[in-house]
Amino acid sequence: METRERETNEAVQIAERLLEGTHEASAILSTEGKVVVENSEWRKLTSDYFYELSFMKQDVIDFSSLFNLLNDSGSARLSSLINGEVSYASFDLSDSIQTRRSQLSVNIFFLGISNKLSYLITMIDNSESTSIRNALRDMSYLDSLSGFGNESSLHTHLVCKIHTARVTGSSFSIICVTLSDSKETVAMFGKRTADIILQRISRRLAKAVPKAEFFRVMDDVFVIVMDLSVRKEVSSTAISLLSALERPVVVNDTEIAPSVVIGICQFPVDGESTDALFSNCLSSVFAAKREGLKWQFYS
Repeated sequence: METRERETNEAVQIAERLLEGTHEASAILSTEGKVVVENSEWRKLTSDYFYELSFMKQDVIDFSSLFNLLNDSGSARLSSLINGEVSYASFDLSDSIQTRRSQLSVNIFFLGISNKLSYLITMIDNSESTSIRNALRDMSYLDSLSGFGNESSLHTHLVCKIHTARVTGSSFSIICVTLSDSKETVAMFGKRTADIILQRISRRLAKAVPKAEFFRVMDDVFVIVMDLSVRKEVSSTAISLLSALERPVVVNDTEIAPSVVIGICQFPVDGESTDALFSNCLSSVFAAKREGLKWQFYS
């Protein structure tokens, strides 16, 4: 695995973008194990477990000390990673006497972007209290029906997305997909059937637009955030979505054809804040409905 040198500022900017929105305690390491960039979770975990993390010397991961904490299998995996034979290695530190059974696990990924951006390391506290806290966090940011992010997660993601787009001078699109007959479906077939249709729609969305982020907000609105900015390509995506989503769904031997309306908004031309982008995207949905269209860009 080869690396190449980059300008220092460029390297730091890449590292910061890599850690944006990462919930686990994460840091980017140089070839020598020096921490280049870290997120707030990393700072908190390393502070809470400073005794257990004996392989950390200030802001440097001492790979030799880490070797001493691992069993033979773990040492072999770390050696393979350092030698460039594998790109990922995972270690469970809970069985080490020195860690006082802290239930810490470590994952290291080879990046190879430059000598200053050689490894991404994440540490996870698997203790019972942390597992409960993580479950509560997931409840706060995940929609249980679709498995997508919820409105809080959408806001967090857009904040990071907007920041990155401003730094890089790029743009992106968000697509609001609404099920225009969801209330009628509940009235005619019941809430359980309506939920099954929403789950089927979720799977179709993920399959139709694989390289995107998905969110479900309110009962019948899905939001897709994707890097496409050329209107012709975005239009093509909207058309393919309509074709995929409006196929009939069979529930309990009953065939139900969903009705979908799509609105599209783009950063930065249609809004430069999370609230403006989401609001304008919904406005484009309402405008499409008024004009009897199936999809429309914000204008």
